Amino acid sequence: MDIAKRSVSSVLQAANEGFGDRRTYPTGFGILDRSIGGGLRSRNLTLVGGAPGVGKTIATLQWARNLAVAGVPSVFACYEHDEATLLSRLLHLELGEMPAKDRMAEDGRAARRVLGEVDSGVRSLADAARDLPILAELQRRVSEYAPHLWLVQASGSNTTVEQLAKLVGPDTGVLFVDYLQKVPVTAEFVEERERVITVSQGLKELAMESNVSVVAVTAADLGGMEASRLRLHHLRGSSALAYEADVVILLNDKFKIVSKSQMSFSPNSVEGFKRQIVFTIEKNRNGPDSVDLEFGKQYEYLRVDPEGGYVTDRLIDDRLITE
Repeated sequence: MDIAKRSVSSVLQAANEGFGDRRTYPTGFGILDRSIGGGLRSRNLTLVGGAPGVGKTIATLQWARNLAVAGVPSVFACYEHDEATLLSRLLHLELGEMPAKDRMAEDGRAARRVLGEVDSGVRSLADAARDLPILAELQRRVSEYAPHLWLVQASGSNTTVEQLAKLVGPDTGVLFVDYLQKVPVTAEFVEERERVITVSQGLKELAMESNVSVVAVTAADLGGMEASRLRLHHLRGSSALAYEADVVILLNDKFKIVSKSQMSFSPNSVEGFKRQIVFTIEKNRNGPDSVDLEFGKQYEYLRVDPEGGYVTDRLIDDRLITE
């Protein structure tokens, strides 16, 4: 893109008319959206970090689904799962979206097992739906927003930032990248730190030039996987990520980061802690940071309960003290 200059007068005029090309896309997690300025913003790079298995893909795919339901064209490029696996996850998610009485009924309980058979290739979805009508309902629900959501099996060998940019159309609202550290660069024998710098800069430029919101899942380094609580400096290539990102959200299992004194004070709450995930807004150019939010895990349905709240229990804070 050629460099251009604009007079302050022209920018003031655009401001008076309204920056019509700026967009905000709610994730569907109400308290999170309010905390980050209404949702995911166009021209912004949002990072979602966490240790393996904490729920990064679950949360971001759920956001992509919610955006598609709202009619926002979104692309989910995944370097770890193929399209069939992502579709299976969406079907599980829809089961979790159904009223509790339906998903806990006999057919609902059987659906999880049968979806596993479909995902493994033992049965086709159409064949399974004939025997279990609830699967046809799940398929119908996905079909309603399917035209607004694209799934991409990305390659760690050749799906570069330049290739990701080709996935973005004029109507695309949000591009999800799962995950950043697997995006390749064209240069050979580049150290990981340099690669992360190149990729993070590229994703930020993609967001700016294409007027989309980019959400990138990020991996923790070895220190982060061993830490009591994941922080921004635990992300692989953290210095570059901290600089380029507009918003950084870190996921931690609540049980692992509740202070020992809190555990002693409310021992009956321990099982509840295990069923919750903490979203920490570590960086936020659009509002306050260091905000801890908690959401219920519904990982049996590969979803997070979007009705979250502020954390009121005391958490460990490795930046100040280790308990």
